[in-house]
Amino acid sequence: MAKVVSELAFKGTLDDITFYQTEHGNIARMKGNTGVTKEEFKNNPIFDRIRQQGAALGFCTLKSKVFKGLVQPFYSKAHASSLFGRCNQLLLAILREGIPQEDLNQQFYEGLQTDTAKRFLLGFEGNQCCPLPAVFTPPLSFDWERKQLSIQEISPLTMIIWPEKATQVEVQIAIANWHGLTNNRETLYSNVILITKSETEAQLTFDLDDLEEHDLWLAYIHFRFSYTQYNKVKYLDKVHNSATLIGVK
Repeated sequence: MAKVVSELAFKGTLDDITFYQTEHGNIARMKGNTGVTKEEFKNNPIFDRIRQQGAALGFCTLKSKVFKGLVQPFYSKAHASSLFGRCNQLLLAILREGIPQEDLNQQFYEGLQTDTAKRFLLGFEGNQCCPLPAVFTPPLSFDWERKQLSIQEISPLTMIIWPEKATQVEVQIAIANWHGLTNNRETLYSNVILITKSETEAQLTFDLDDLEEHDLWLAYIHFRFSYTQYNKVKYLDKVHNSATLIGVK
């Protein structure tokens, strides 16, 4: 860097020299080679970790679209803005459970087979603003043998936490099979059970067919609240609804 001594004031760039004004006068500086070229980033081992992290994040972003799609009808009615980002975080954690290798799909599939990954999946919320314990007070799980909830007889007024204005709720479950390597998947939805707040007792007994294959089985429950006005059903904003992963096998 040099100071320009001249009756003329220079500003701008001439060839490889940049002129600019400062409080110390007119300064001239050679243009440097800043940044990293595409080839350097691709081939320099110093950037290996950054490249690997970028590849993992890109892979999980694509995988998250599949994961969300397993029960997209539930997530479309019980959804928080953070859902996609939390899906990415969940699947990235599962990816890291696999043995590191160049084939990220194989690494993810191996990670998905671990007990740790199943613990990560269990309890995943589609709407973290309204998790299952904020909707249904008793602990709830899924019985794979009977394809039913662990609780089937409920007292709506005391066991369901009702949002303001809500007078009824639709409850539905779904089971899905997901092959984490090929992304082959199948989802089956139960009948919808309508429960009113005024009922003293209600039955949560669902009809579900059998999944054709067994790779990774996932079970979900969905609560959707509403009220009736002038004989028309008015659904509450989806922030009041829940969609929770309650079973993994």
